[in-house]
Amino acid sequence: MKILNHIFKSRTADEGIFFNNLKKITSLRPVNLKIYQKAFTHRSLNIKDIHGNYVNYERLEFLGDSILNVIVSKFLFNKFPSAKEGGLSKYRAKIVSRENMNQIGLKLNLIDLLKLDQKINFGENIHGNLLEALIGAVFIDRGYLKCQKFILDTIIADHVNVEQLEHSVLSYKGLLIEWGQKKKKKVRFTTTSDGGLDPEINYSTSVLINEVIIVKARGGSKKKAEEKSAKRAYYALNLKY
Repeated sequence: MKILNHIFKSRTADEGIFFNNLKKITSLRPVNLKIYQKAFTHRSLNIKDIHGNYVNYERLEFLGDSILNVIVSKFLFNKFPSAKEGGLSKYRAKIVSRENMNQIGLKLNLIDLLKLDQKINFGENIHGNLLEALIGAVFIDRGYLKCQKFILDTIIADHVNVEQLEHSVLSYKGLLIEWGQKKKKKVRFTTTSDGGLDPEINYSTSVLINEVIIVKARGGSKKKAEEKSAKRAYYALNLKY
């Protein structure tokens, strides 16, 4: 304990704040601050280590994504003993989906810890990317069991409604297409660039059922516009999941 206190006191004020923020987020005591600093360093800073390797969160993001899938898979395997492989895969996809990771990363305010070139613009995926990088950092710093605790306690327990997994929707577009196949109806999405006044909305999507337009929606990306229109169509057609 004396050694830990000495290490903590020897840190700079900024490192002390960073340490405390990490501890609040993970409920774990960080040991190697450098690995966490890398997890919150953006490639735009163009930093290299003494070996000439770039220092940023991207490799940790890759590692964290893999660890997340393993731990979530194990959790679901134990939580739903009667579920089949297909059902477990769907549950996992809902938990680790990019949208869900983005929402959790945003709620954890991970972006506040990020160091980057202020001139660049980043999309909303940055929130999920940082969460996965943090998972990778925790795994390296504290090992598998502590990383598992972080994922189960902070991500799943606090931000995932496990009991509602069966009824939550991963993709309304996928559901709509599946419905069309079952009902032998032609479902088609047409997406065009949007020339509207709002710079945040760049695409417009129409959903056609048997070549009849059912709904329209606009979004900041093609994927968002299609998913938004599919959700509107889903409720307009009064479908049941």
